[in-house]
Amino acid sequence: MTGVDGAKMVNIRITYHQESDTAYIVLNGELPRTVDESRICEEIGDPVETILDLDRLGRLIGIEVRSATRRLPAELLVDAEVGPPPS
Repeated sequence: MTGVDGAKMVNIRITYHQESDTAYIVLNGELPRTVDESRICEEIGDPVETILDLDRLGRLIGIEVRSATRRLPAELLVDAEVGPPPS
C-alpha cells in the first residue's frame, strides 16, 4: 500500500479486549513476527499502562495500551477486532 507522497504505508491492525480494557496495536499486521522483547513505557507517567513489543532486530511490532477507553479515541475501539485478554 502506498501513501499520497509515494511512501509505503504500514498495515495497522487494532484489537480490543473489553473486559480488561486493553487494546493492542499491531504494526505491519500481515507480517508474522515474534515478540523478542517487551518494554514498559514508565517515562510517560503511566507505569505499566503502555507496553512496546519489539522483534529480535529491535523493531517496534506492537503496542499494548491498558486503560484503553481512557487513553485512545472511542472510534478506534469501536472499529477494533475483538482481541484476546492480555498475557
